[in-house]
Amino acid sequence: MSVGWGQDCDDGIEVELWGECYNIEETTYLDLSNSGLTGEIPPEIGNLINLTGLGLNENQLTGSIPSEIGNLINLTGLGLDYNQFTGSIPSEIGNMTNLIELGISNSGLTGEIPPEIGNLINLTYMNLSVNELTGLIPQEICNQGDSSPLLFDNNLCPPYPDCLTEEDIGYQDTSECIDCPDSIEGDIDGDGEVTILDIVLIVNCILSNDCDDCSDWNFDGSVDILDIILMINVILEP
Repeated sequence: MSVGWGQDCDDGIEVELWGECYNIEETTYLDLSNSGLTGEIPPEIGNLINLTGLGLNENQLTGSIPSEIGNLINLTGLGLDYNQFTGSIPSEIGNMTNLIELGISNSGLTGEIPPEIGNLINLTYMNLSVNELTGLIPQEICNQGDSSPLLFDNNLCPPYPDCLTEEDIGYQDTSECIDCPDSIEGDIDGDGEVTILDIVLIVNCILSNDCDDCSDWNFDGSVDILDIILMINVILEP
């Protein structure tokens, strides 16, 4: 179903999605799975603030998942499996703290998993498998409790959070990942110990915006003052 001729929706009361009008107040469940939808998900989807369930599985949806989807804070189930996205997961997904089930598998997702995914503490099921996700898995994913997220068949790089099992992670194409030196955490120069020289090196890479994943030794997805503080603590420990 591509966008049709459209209807004369009542502004402020209804929202038009894929040529149909949906009442903003009364629409609490919307399942358009396997409906032949094409194009990008309209940002107006975020106006249906009373939705508790949204299913758009098995369509030909493309582009990025709109940030406005984060407005759907009452959602308990979101299904976007089997689509053709070319963008990443928006950080605003972390606003949807009532989510219990989240599926975006086999959908062409790119980019990194946002750390805000850890805000979804009520998840019991999450499937992000068979995509093109890259970078490190954020440590915040461990905040989800018993969701046992499925992440296999992506391009996610080690080290992986300890809360994840081998079954959660499965096969990952790590051919584009940086091979960090086999040394202790915080040992930037690879000499076998953490010293003031390692701190100098990480400060310089931060100032020049030239840090790699090997410098992110607290594995939070960025190299910043927190990494330096951890290194200082290691040096000061007796």
